[in-house]
Amino acid sequence: MQHSFANLLPELASDLASELRATGRAELAVELESATVRAVTFDPDSDAGSIALEPSRELNVVERDVIGERVGGAVPLSGSHNAYLEMDNFGRLIGVEVVTPSPELRSALQWLASNNRWSGP
Repeated sequence: MQHSFANLLPELASDLASELRATGRAELAVELESATVRAVTFDPDSDAGSIALEPSRELNVVERDVIGERVGGAVPLSGSHNAYLEMDNFGRLIGVEVVTPSPELRSALQWLASNNRWSGP
């Protein structure tokens, strides 16, 4: 079973989507809310969690085989979570990183990461 980001981490998804809408990035908020989770990891040494997301659209042959997929940058969010949205070089949302999460979010990320409580495509 695949899990959407909004179903797996509803409070985080809602907070980040609200911040995106407030800063004029409504289309990115919709993409985030409907994104499918591929993997969840948590690094206790850096106190950071990473949620890898399935991109919202497939690449065409030229994009995939000629140009190639690379990390394109990060969109920092400064609201209630110290989070970054990771984008690829085609502008697709590919991940969320949360640095120094709240105790509740840290526990959820650790639990998801250690128990593989997500199922990717």
